[in-house]
Amino acid sequence: MADIPIERLMSTELVTIDPGAAAADAANRMLETGVSSILVVDDDGHLAGLITATDFVSLVRRNDPEDETPVEAFMTTDIVTVSPDDSVEELAEPTDRGYTHLPVVTADSKLVGIVSTTDLTTYVSEQR
Repeated sequence: MADIPIERLMSTELVTIDPGAAAADAANRMLETGVSSILVVDDDGHLAGLITATDFVSLVRRNDPEDETPVEAFMTTDIVTVSPDDSVEELAEPTDRGYTHLPVVTADSKLVGIVSTTDLTTYVSEQR
């Protein structure tokens, strides 16, 4: 299998929301777009956090589902990211630790894409 840069696998049509948005707004956006994660991005385009469907399960369990909790209160902030220049081989280590979505950021921390285990699986199956 040829090793390629992540930039060739990542999605660039990103579903994002600002840190002060209500949890219900983030959930609606995810449902409308059919994604299982949403990227939390500040006004400068920098990645601030990531919310997954699992995060919503925890939020609903602890709170009223109509809660106006801002997304910044429950988003994951300790995010593993990758660079557009990283190779698919380098991507394997974080996905081995259970990450299903890896935001792609430039050296100056600008969000440019996201790569998922689905993207990786598609690439590997096409190589066979």
